[in-house]
Amino acid sequence: MAFLDIRKLRRTYGSVVALDGIDLSVEEGEFITLLGPSGSGKTTLLMSIAGFVKPDAGGIVLSGVDVTDMEPEDRNFGLVFQGYALFPHLTVRDNIAFPLQVRKWQKRAVAERVEAMLDLVGLGALAARKPRELSGGQQQRVALARALVYSPRLLLLDEPLSALDRSLRETMQRELKRLHRETGVTFIFVTHDQEEAYAMSDRIAVFQNGRIIQVGSPRDIYRKPVSRFVAGFIGGNNLIRARFSPERGELSLLGRSLAAPAHFTPALHSRDGDVSAWIRSEDIAIGGEEAGRESFEVTVIDRSFIGATERVTVRTAEGGELVLVMPAGAADAVTIGMALQCRVRPDAIGFLLPD
Repeated sequence: MAFLDIRKLRRTYGSVVALDGIDLSVEEGEFITLLGPSGSGKTTLLMSIAGFVKPDAGGIVLSGVDVTDMEPEDRNFGLVFQGYALFPHLTVRDNIAFPLQVRKWQKRAVAERVEAMLDLVGLGALAARKPRELSGGQQQRVALARALVYSPRLLLLDEPLSALDRSLRETMQRELKRLHRETGVTFIFVTHDQEEAYAMSDRIAVFQNGRIIQVGSPRDIYRKPVSRFVAGFIGGNNLIRARFSPERGELSLLGRSLAAPAHFTPALHSRDGDVSAWIRSEDIAIGGEEAGRESFEVTVIDRSFIGATERVTVRTAEGGELVLVMPAGAADAVTIGMALQCRVRPDAIGFLLPD
């Protein structure tokens, strides 16, 4: 049995199904991220785990104990929200101490534990300040310290970094990973940001319409999406349509025909000859023929400078669009309307189960 087992969890709001039979197991000490678009059910699941949302059916089991109907205050879980919810009239030290005082810890034990948490999050020099005197990142550290101070069995984080700017968000991602590593607490993190999920997680659960569509490591999710939704949502993938001819054993895609790769399984990936495929942007190269690669012609329709790289959007001979990622310098000669030769390795083309 896993540390946390979520079994057939269902929650509706009138005719809206927020959770549709969710099954998920979480190991102790794991950092797992619930990833999906707004309204996909990830926050409803987090709030169900916390005890603030009561499921209509199913159960939540922690270390063999059913906590489905247990009150939130009895679960010993830490919570960090997007808005931090710090007490504005209390100092940093008193904000962190508050959960221990509610639990009636002895003053000396409170003082020792708070000092340890201040050291852990690097806020010892700011302990006497009020929240309004802190930056967003510092406030986030206070919220994390307050949630961790009583050694919760789980730390539940609901999009806590979404209000921060990009640079600070990346810094806090590293901080969260460090805190996870140093405390050993199980983290369950909610986000709609794919890069954020990749950067921090041991595993990712991808949500769509109240269901978990795929669970796996960040690399597995990125390299082996199981559905058209996952392939499109996680970013970096170009979705394409193809046709399979069983008589010739060939695929028609990107305006040409090629022998079906070994990892293409007709019984799994084709329905009446229709095939859904994907190619990662970084796997498409510019240039003509090359051994081991299939070449195809495209027309440039857009360029977007994004720093060290440039995003080049092209149209294929079949009328579909692909996004290529090129080093900024290499894209200098590319102009809108230009015809380009591209190439891709057949083993870099992924295939999805039929819709």
